[in-house]
Amino acid sequence: MPKRKIYNRIARLYDILDLPFEHGRYRPLRRALFDDVGGDLLDAGVGTGRNFPYYPEGSRVVGIDLSVAMLERAKRRRDKLGTAVELREMNVLEMDFPDQSFDSVVSTFLFCVLEPEHQ
Repeated sequence: MPKRKIYNRIARLYDILDLPFEHGRYRPLRRALFDDVGGDLLDAGVGTGRNFPYYPEGSRVVGIDLSVAMLERAKRRRDKLGTAVELREMNVLEMDFPDQSFDSVVSTFLFCVLEPEHQ
C-alpha cells in the first residue's frame, strides 16, 4: 500500500497511537532539534504538527507532508495553537522550492518511513 494512502488512513488515530512515545521520548528530542535553528525553516514531513510548539520565535516556517489527512490534523493544531506555519501537500522527494529557499530544514521521523532506496 502506498505511503500516502497509509497515512491518510491512520491520520485520525496517529497522535493517539504515538502518545506514549511522544510523552516518554520525543518531546525532549523536539526541543533539542529546534535549539539551534532559525530564520526560514522547512519542516519536511510535518505530519500532524507535533513540532509546532517548538518552532523558534520569529521564524518563517513551511511544513510539507505527503498526506492530506495528516495536513488536515496539522491545520487544526496550527489554528488551536496559533502557530504561524504555511502547510503544503508535497512529496519530500519532489519538492518544488527554489534553491536556497530555507536557512534550515528539519525532519522528525520522516526518514524512518521512506523506502530504502530513498534513504
